[in-house]
Amino acid sequence: MIEVNEQVYAPAAPQTVWELLSHPEAVVDCVPGASIGETHEDGTFDAGVIVKFGPAKVTFKARVGLELDAATMTGKVSSRGKDNQGGTRFNASMTFKVLEQGEPAGSLVEIAAKVEISGRLSSVVEAGAGMVVKKMTADFSERLAAKCAELKV
Repeated sequence: MIEVNEQVYAPAAPQTVWELLSHPEAVVDCVPGASIGETHEDGTFDAGVIVKFGPAKVTFKARVGLELDAATMTGKVSSRGKDNQGGTRFNASMTFKVLEQGEPAGSLVEIAAKVEISGRLSSVVEAGAGMVVKKMTADFSERLAAKCAELKV
């Protein structure tokens, strides 16, 4: 089991950040290597991400569900999928909450996630998860900040 607890700062008002995080297309733009696919009748959608674990690059495809609560600016993401070779499967759940931050002015996004990995690459994925999560969080933060800056124009 991989557990993730991260905080991301965004230089924009909470409502602005919430609006961005409420649209999967905008979130995908903030994650290097991510893509979004078909939306299904039940509201879930297909997504993919390429993740680098040391010298190995792994493409994961998933079916993603998203539940949003605008009143509390919280969301829950659930996904289930596998790698492009089909030998590694995962089941993940994540919650996020957008909070106002005073200094520096802006927003804080609290993220908590749990990921269960099984199959051929599970030991490689679990061993590299800490460094990969830190890198992906940093990349996401930079891209989210850039999107927030675009909205201020």
